[in-house]
Amino acid sequence: MNDAEIIAKAQAEHKRRQAALALQKAQEAEKLRLQDATAHDAAERVLAMFAAKSSAFLADLAKLPAHRDCERHPGTTAVLNEEASWKAARPVYRCPLCVDAKVKQRWERAMIEAGIPADVRHATLANFDTARPNVTPSEDANGNKTGCVSPAKFVQSCQAFLAREARNLFLCGAVGIGKGHLAAAVALQRLRDGWRVIWTDCAALFRACHAAYAAEGWQVIADRHAGADLLILDEICLKALPTDGEEILFSILDQRHKAGLPTILLGNAPAQQVREWLGSRILDRLRSGGCKFCFGAWDSMRGRERDGASDEF
Repeated sequence: MNDAEIIAKAQAEHKRRQAALALQKAQEAEKLRLQDATAHDAAERVLAMFAAKSSAFLADLAKLPAHRDCERHPGTTAVLNEEASWKAARPVYRCPLCVDAKVKQRWERAMIEAGIPADVRHATLANFDTARPNVTPSEDANGNKTGCVSPAKFVQSCQAFLAREARNLFLCGAVGIGKGHLAAAVALQRLRDGWRVIWTDCAALFRACHAAYAAEGWQVIADRHAGADLLILDEICLKALPTDGEEILFSILDQRHKAGLPTILLGNAPAQQVREWLGSRILDRLRSGGCKFCFGAWDSMRGRERDGASDEF
């Protein structure tokens, strides 16, 4: 076979391979077209089925009375709610009491998810009683500073915090003086404003971070708390910080400082003890953006008549 014959044979083989490749591509394209057509036909059938069912459902709804006696609240008129019926795929009648119950249920769930304690979910700044017994004054008989402020000053600081005159707020003092009530009043207002609120005590925070070491890592827990629109840290200074406690708190509060997010801290210790417990790095972040510190001492109202108790002991 001479050179011309070899070249001709190679060219013929090339053309054969090109034709085979073109045929393969055409077959694959046809296969995809048929698949698309099948999928399109199936989608059209599903849409037609839904349209038919929707028309039938609307027709059934139109036959129902617009009003009827509420099954949950006899004696109250319930109205057919078309939007709720669509979502539930069944006729839904609601009376004003049903609507109120639904709103209350959502509100209760929001408070629980935020971690707001059950005993202060009624709290407002207006229903905080500033006429407390045996209030320690800001100065003693000799004119020496006690480090204490009045109940009214606590309320004023919370009002300033809500007005964003300070980014961070410490509410500290003796047990039962209403620190949780005031923090809850602020938290509930922010929940109503649509904020994401997290309320946790320090021990629970540290436990969650330590438990996460074997899973996603403590930083995930820290980041979740750092990202809350409002964070309330309860029971600061109750115990000595764990080995990694300062690192965890710094990670959270430093992120919040950089994002300009507000934090409330609750505890029983006076200012100097709080400063020592937190450390200079964390304190420096908390002071940025404005910080208010309140320490008070007066009789606990827990278990008293004004706290809802029937008997005092």
